[in-house]
Amino acid sequence: MTGVLEPFGWSYPELLGIWILTTFLGCMITSFIMTHISKMDLSSDPVYQERLKEGLVRPPVGLQDMKITSSAKLSVWIFLTGVLCVVFYASAISPAVGLIKPVIVPRDAAIMSLMLAVGALITILCKVKLGNTAGTSIFKSGMVACICVLGVAWFGDTFVSDHTKEIKDFASQTISLYPTLLAVVFFLAAMLLYSQAATAKAITPTVVAALGITAASPDNSYMLVACFAAVSALFVLPTYPTLLGAVQMDDTGTTHIGKWVLLYSRCFSDLLLCRTWICCLRIGLINRGTGSSLFNHLKNLGGYRVF
Repeated sequence: MTGVLEPFGWSYPELLGIWILTTFLGCMITSFIMTHISKMDLSSDPVYQERLKEGLVRPPVGLQDMKITSSAKLSVWIFLTGVLCVVFYASAISPAVGLIKPVIVPRDAAIMSLMLAVGALITILCKVKLGNTAGTSIFKSGMVACICVLGVAWFGDTFVSDHTKEIKDFASQTISLYPTLLAVVFFLAAMLLYSQAATAKAITPTVVAALGITAASPDNSYMLVACFAAVSALFVLPTYPTLLGAVQMDDTGTTHIGKWVLLYSRCFSDLLLCRTWICCLRIGLINRGTGSSLFNHLKNLGGYRVF
């Protein structure tokens, strides 16, 4: 998405700042709402209490009883350092910053290389016992989820790959007639493509052409930024590996798919999060060109350019 938007005057740091802020706001609003409308206390959950009586789960351990080793703390710091390196490199190679020229390693390849290096450093410096990894509950749950999703993922990829042209044509025609449905198009495409990156790469060029966005006339480009959150609709169909992994890792038994497939444990909260995220983006960006938006007010906040 950044590669598409940068020629229209959007820098990588600016997009990163906008999306981090709106993601935080969306998460806080969603957490506040879900806390008040859902029963978050496991002591009142019948499924968890039954599993606890049968000895299928361990009683919760208080924070004061948890022992955090120095190796665990070091691994967190190494991971955070790797994330900061990724953000710095991605910003440095963006045309707006231009600290690294020419760009030898593209952004995606740099992210994979840096995070693989982080994994190697954690393994070496934190003295991870690789022989015990296969016996951990997280590894077992993750592998079960991977095996379960292979068939679904292959089937979905086969279906979508064979109908990619139809999906793009539908997106182009819909956006040309009804530009306000851009978020809906992103949302539906992400459901089928199982990836934010794949959705952005497949749909964004079509949307750009449908909206008539060019380097000489980038006025409508803010719509792409405001609706980009909709590509996070991977959770609607419970076939995403991360989602299945979360279900497997939850030993409380309170996270499940459900007999109606779509109406599973996380569906409502994730839909609410996606909706509030888009609302935060639209509120801030709807008048970006006139200088009256929230983000333009933040630009000069305290004399410091935030975005």
